[in-house]
Amino acid sequence: MSYSPSMEDSVDFCIADIRSRFAAIDPHVEGVVDRVAAIDKHVSRAFDETLARHGLSHGEYKLLLRLATRSDHNRMSAGDLSRALLLSSGAMTNRLDRLESAGYVQRVRDPRDRRGVLVELTPAGQAKIDEAVTEQAAKECDVMKVLNDKELASLNVLLRKILSSLEEAPSADRAAVGTASATRRAPVTA
Repeated sequence: MSYSPSMEDSVDFCIADIRSRFAAIDPHVEGVVDRVAAIDKHVSRAFDETLARHGLSHGEYKLLLRLATRSDHNRMSAGDLSRALLLSSGAMTNRLDRLESAGYVQRVRDPRDRRGVLVELTPAGQAKIDEAVTEQAAKECDVMKVLNDKELASLNVLLRKILSSLEEAPSADRAAVGTASATRRAPVTA
């Protein structure tokens, strides 16, 4: 089935229902927010399926990915990993124990500090994270295949603009900005 701008999706029905009770809802804003949330739900479900197929938790995936992409020689200290993944040392130890038992990481002596230990991605761990990332990337490409290259690039620009504004605003100011924006953007009704 090809897309037509006149086609309705599940969000259209919800917006019409909400607008019947709350006139202050801007249907364009609500449409974007609800569609982004619905798309996230679909992609998250696919990601959960990918993790389950590969026997990984979200946290294990993030740790393997961190070692594979953001470390020197696929190694980092447990402390650096804890800080990067926002984990306590106890939680990190438990996660490393599970991954080491599975053969995906190993603890090795730090050549720069005889007392230090580095966490190293093993070949099995590299293969596991490669398979999981590749599978998930294919699923995400499948989701986005309804867009041509120009549409996908435009969508990225627009979403980046929104996300950048949220990331730049101090957290205390976000509520005030949101309130002012809602007041400014509210549709005029007769």
